[in-house]
Amino acid sequence: MVDQVSGLEPALRAELHELTASLCKALNDPKRLMLIYALAGQSRSVGELCTMLETTQPNVSQHLAMLKERGIVDATRRGTSIFYSLRYPQLVQAIDLLRGVMADEVGRRQDLVSRA
Repeated sequence: MVDQVSGLEPALRAELHELTASLCKALNDPKRLMLIYALAGQSRSVGELCTMLETTQPNVSQHLAMLKERGIVDATRRGTSIFYSLRYPQLVQAIDLLRGVMADEVGRRQDLVSRA
């Protein structure tokens, strides 16, 4: 991927950096991460997501609106309900990779504390 980025025009490279930062900001909330995992593998209605996350409809809708604005989820109307799905399912793998890095860091810190 780095080779693909370095070969981009400077303006496109800057846009890619902006989009990446925007995506990271959208992921900077535990509820939004839980929504992404809840949508992994299948689309769900707001009601289903409220039940899964044990939170209110306004709260879920607010988080879904941000994820939709950032291009992370798609919304499809089916009758009177709106169903949300991940636009890029591989995003879950990217988050898992980040979680693995953080788990390694927690382990490293725990080792430092136990040595002290």
